[in-house]
Amino acid sequence: MHAPLFAAAAAPVVDIDGTIFIQAGIFLLLMAILYPLLFKPWLATQARREQAITGTTAAATDLRARADEEGRRYDNRLAEARARAAGIRSDAVKGSEAERQRQLAEARAAASGESEALRERLAHEAEAARTTLATRVEELAQDIATKLLGRTV
Repeated sequence: MHAPLFAAAAAPVVDIDGTIFIQAGIFLLLMAILYPLLFKPWLATQARREQAITGTTAAATDLRARADEEGRRYDNRLAEARARAAGIRSDAVKGSEAERQRQLAEARAAASGESEALRERLAHEAEAARTTLATRVEELAQDIATKLLGRTV
């Protein structure tokens, strides 16, 4: 029972005999016919495809590098614009602060002048009131004494 299995396994897969030359001839004839019709266009298509992929990859790499460079230039210009804007804003703030300080100084000077004028006016009015009262002191004293004592002094 085990013998037929061994016999089948020991048989050669390919018989090398006189037909090998016919098979080689058919193979060479098919190669001669199929190479220009099938293999050569297929290989050319594969080469073009490989070149297209390589070219596209190189172009994409170049475009990426240019895009990165443009991005850096844009960021630099944006930073410069922000710095200029900050400078302009700072100058405007300084200018408005200086104007505010100037107006405040003018207002203080005007207020000080008005205050000094009012003090002088009050001093003159107080002096005039004292002078008026000094001349009427005797008269007022008589009136007060009369009212307090109920009789004329």
